[in-house]
Amino acid sequence: MNLSIIIPVYNERDFIVSVIHRLEQSNCQDCQLIFVDDGSTDGTRELLEQHVPEPCERIFLPVNRGKTAAVMAGLELATRDWIIIQDADLEYDPNDILRLYQRAESSIEQPVAVYGRRPSCWWQPSRWPFVLGVLTIDIWLWILFRQWVRDHASCYKLLPRQVINEIGLQSTGFEGCVEITAKLMAGGIPILQIPISYTPRSYREGKKLLARYWFTALRTAWQLGRFDTIRI
Repeated sequence: MNLSIIIPVYNERDFIVSVIHRLEQSNCQDCQLIFVDDGSTDGTRELLEQHVPEPCERIFLPVNRGKTAAVMAGLELATRDWIIIQDADLEYDPNDILRLYQRAESSIEQPVAVYGRRPSCWWQPSRWPFVLGVLTIDIWLWILFRQWVRDHASCYKLLPRQVINEIGLQSTGFEGCVEITAKLMAGGIPILQIPISYTPRSYREGKKLLARYWFTALRTAWQLGRFDTIRI
């Protein structure tokens, strides 16, 4: 696949080795893999040094800068035409990446982005605050840009490398999800979606998305909606 996979990592000692093995055993073996350690302090860096095989790329940031900042650092080493982000936990199955790639390559419209759409998990009461938060911002983006995308916060966003370079991300943290989506919408880039598998983890298991994300994301979308000058 003509695809670079960027894996931002922060304090994922309990998961990172399993993620590396899962990527090795997936249908993404011919992709460029770029691991970016975002200033981990729990021993994750040492595990990356031990277990990431050649010729995978490794970047070690000296301090924690945020997920989007780590992705942008990885983008500097990306050489393939398409980009996707892989979280460094076991929530997403790398075998779904091929289906996103095939959907993008088969699209008549180009450039195009393809998002993986997670199941809503309404049947899990513990997930309701998260699901409602995502849905609120999805609706907010629709109000601002008149384009409906369900689950803007999905990690799996397959994007042309040229487009992600041109939109000029300003975020550093998780709010990059809404910034990417808003700028694609404002720039007229179609966003296609396909269902993917998803195994959510709890905050006790290491999930890092905090409640303040929703306020930051709403503000980011509002600012981009007010000053819609993006053209790609």
